[in-house]
Amino acid sequence: MYILSKPIKTAPHFLPVLMLLYCFSQPVAAEAADAGISQTIETLLKTQRHPLLLQQDFSQQSQALTQLYGMNANQLLWLGEGRSEKNRIDALAVLSDAAADGLNPANYDAEPLRHYLQQATSLPQTAIKELASYDVGLSISLLRFVHDLHSGRINPRNLDYPAPFGSKPAIDAAALLMRHRDQQSMAELPLAAAPKVRQYQKLKQALTKFRQLAQSGPQTELYFPKKSLHPGDSHPQLPELRQRLREIGELTEAEIASIDKSETLYDEMTVAAVTRLQEDQGLNADGIIGKQTLALLNQSPTEKIALIELALERLRWLPELPDGPLIVVNIPAFQLWAFNSPADQNPLNMKVIVGKSLKNQTPMLWEEMEYLDFMPYWNIPRSIMTKEILPKMLGDYNYLAHEDIELISRSADNDSEYLDNVIDDIKQGRVRGRQRPGKKNPLGRVKFIFPNNADVYLHDTPTRNAFNRDRRDLSHGCVRVEDAEKLAEFVLDDQKGWDTQAIEEAMEGPNTRRVTLQKPIPVLFFYTTALVDHYGKPRFYPDIYGDDALLRNALNKVSLDDKPVLISQNKKAGD
Repeated sequence: MYILSKPIKTAPHFLPVLMLLYCFSQPVAAEAADAGISQTIETLLKTQRHPLLLQQDFSQQSQALTQLYGMNANQLLWLGEGRSEKNRIDALAVLSDAAADGLNPANYDAEPLRHYLQQATSLPQTAIKELASYDVGLSISLLRFVHDLHSGRINPRNLDYPAPFGSKPAIDAAALLMRHRDQQSMAELPLAAAPKVRQYQKLKQALTKFRQLAQSGPQTELYFPKKSLHPGDSHPQLPELRQRLREIGELTEAEIASIDKSETLYDEMTVAAVTRLQEDQGLNADGIIGKQTLALLNQSPTEKIALIELALERLRWLPELPDGPLIVVNIPAFQLWAFNSPADQNPLNMKVIVGKSLKNQTPMLWEEMEYLDFMPYWNIPRSIMTKEILPKMLGDYNYLAHEDIELISRSADNDSEYLDNVIDDIKQGRVRGRQRPGKKNPLGRVKFIFPNNADVYLHDTPTRNAFNRDRRDLSHGCVRVEDAEKLAEFVLDDQKGWDTQAIEEAMEGPNTRRVTLQKPIPVLFFYTTALVDHYGKPRFYPDIYGDDALLRNALNKVSLDDKPVLISQNKKAGD
């Protein structure tokens, strides 16, 4: 028996009521979902711990994270309906490509987040806790990445760097993230957060190049049985040497092709390339391949990658660079560069002598040069006076007169005032010594002053032979410059009345002359064992003070990866 059901007749007024109920139920459901998301995110932010991340504690990102989600009413930023898939893909790509800036993607949970976000695409909108957790996790990692890229992973104060390092204004990471999210330009985030220093971008390019070289396999080690290889010598590894010079930009493919592949003579073209390398590295440019030049040529791409990564970290600590002139001394390079502006493609470049590695290290500093003294007195530091001058005085009654050194009271107005019991007064610091201007004065004919706590400065020197040495950490801490006259011309370039002739006369005159600069010039004493020079060639230097090892250890302590930070071993200098 079949029962036939009859269609239900709907009252004419009932259909509009159903439609109204449906329309009103949608906003109510959406509002409920939004409220649930907001409450979940707010609760997660208060905990300051994220269970899905390797580094669960996000207290350092808490303020920026609260600001970021506050700008979006505590709603999802990356997941859920209406959120841009392009933003998610680009954000994950930014974290995965952190190595391009010398950072480790593992520190930003790049791979776990990729897995979580893939899971999130198949979750229903009712999976509020999971969606909120994945969304906040991605935001935390992006904020960490922006901070590390902009300011560095290490606080330089923990490595005894002075105050200007690591003190540039903090970046508004939340506003930066939100802007790039809204504009769907997440791929541009690294460029926006990275230091605005041309050297930084050059090192990034070099990093990419050496990573490509490292993937091609281990390089052949060059080995010369004798102490050194001289022009005109023969050696079976000359073809490998030429290829190495091509890799570092000193020889071209065309130049190599002009020589027979089996040629083993250390020929003029190859000698010229080695000489250029030595000159640009600040070594004695004689074309002879000795220990230091050989160590430089044998540095592997992996070692160079490690040095570049450390250099990028140090550049993140720098204050904002000025638009005008800047003088930079790179301590392990034993070189000085004087730039007229950040875009200067042809800076003044010269060799320098820096402080001894074991006991008189030249400090890192960022100060402003305020004046220079032509034909300066040398105010002898107390340590030098007691440890070096005093023993010579005791052995030679006429030593002070012979060296043009005078003794004065620290409180005396009359420079010719001498005190009784001078030996004891020197030991107690009641009397100081100073050397008169002249040929015996170690400061030479001019010193450049930028007041600083370490009491170091740039200066000329009457001793020229030391500039021919490959390793030039020889001073008591101050920096001796190879061409003081050229540096004086740079410093006084816009100073009225100080043309080349006036400078020459002041450097030959009998009296001390102080010139106050109308506009102070920033001076940076920096330490980096990797840089790209003004010719666009990557350069690598020995870690003379062991600072690379200190920075490597500090980075290892904050790394979330099990793999240690790579670093090349120190090379002994001396061709």
